[in-house]
Amino acid sequence: MARHPIVPPIALAAILGLGSVLARPAPVPAAPADPVAVIAAVKGRVDIGSSHGGPLQRAVFGRALERGDRVTVAAGGAATLFFNDGNVIEVAEKSSLTVSGRVGGKPAAGPASGLPGEVYASVTRFVAGGSRETGLVAGSALRGTDQAPIQLAPRRTAVLTDKPSFAWRAVEGATRYRVSVSSADKGDLWTREVAGLSIGWPADAAGIAAGDYLWEIEAFADARSLRKESSVFSALEPAKAATIRGNLDRIRDTAGGSDSPAARYLAGSYLSGLGLYQDATEQFGALCRLSPSSPAPHEALGNVYTKVGLMELAAAEFKQALALTGEP
Repeated sequence: MARHPIVPPIALAAILGLGSVLARPAPVPAAPADPVAVIAAVKGRVDIGSSHGGPLQRAVFGRALERGDRVTVAAGGAATLFFNDGNVIEVAEKSSLTVSGRVGGKPAAGPASGLPGEVYASVTRFVAGGSRETGLVAGSALRGTDQAPIQLAPRRTAVLTDKPSFAWRAVEGATRYRVSVSSADKGDLWTREVAGLSIGWPADAAGIAAGDYLWEIEAFADARSLRKESSVFSALEPAKAATIRGNLDRIRDTAGGSDSPAARYLAGSYLSGLGLYQDATEQFGALCRLSPSSPAPHEALGNVYTKVGLMELAAAEFKQALALTGEP
């Protein structure tokens, strides 16, 4: 079955007829292969002077920085940088910083020890667009490719919990939905029927162990089947899931708390780099609400939707990002 192509925002602009929106800002340069830091949050006017020369460029969430790049913050602005030594540094208004390698300064908030190297590696993997699809992702087939998929979550993702919930779109004319979960080694785990568009993990069903799982949904109008679809997800080893949760707590504490755009951006990028796309959408969705005038959170959310094959949701986020792009 044909795979959905990944559509970058600029290409999507042509599809959506939004090329005029893109004409105003300069394009964000490609991330360096080995960035020294990543911009985790931007407030007000922040400019980047590239070590390679050229005109100043506006800073955005996720901009990768290399040695020699200079970050300049105007009055009323601020920038939060995540360095490869794990430190999270805030550049205050009316100041500048030249990136010169590992930074041993005081973090913007939280423990001075910084964040683990694995967090930085995962964040930069997502920023650089280098997340590789696993066999689990590649093996997820969508039925009815001429229609938008009805399964919303989880799909083509790893999950942190051993008792995930499931969500889907309404099918026209459907009066009930049959949901089932199975695995290759244990067979059918459970089946339930509901009238709504979501279901939690049944209270009488045991949690899942690490491994790959299939969930299916079938829509019915009385006794007649209207549509059936399946997708896959995977559960992590408990120790790995615990490590990730611990790193998320450290991101929150180091980057200013759960209401901090920097914490949400770093958490979403970290989770995306690990293939935890469902959890990443929650972080980027919160970031969109915290930074409503910034296009970058919508682009990040669109990239995650693209990863899981929800192309129409991705298109909506890219369109919103393009609408917000431009000089204030």
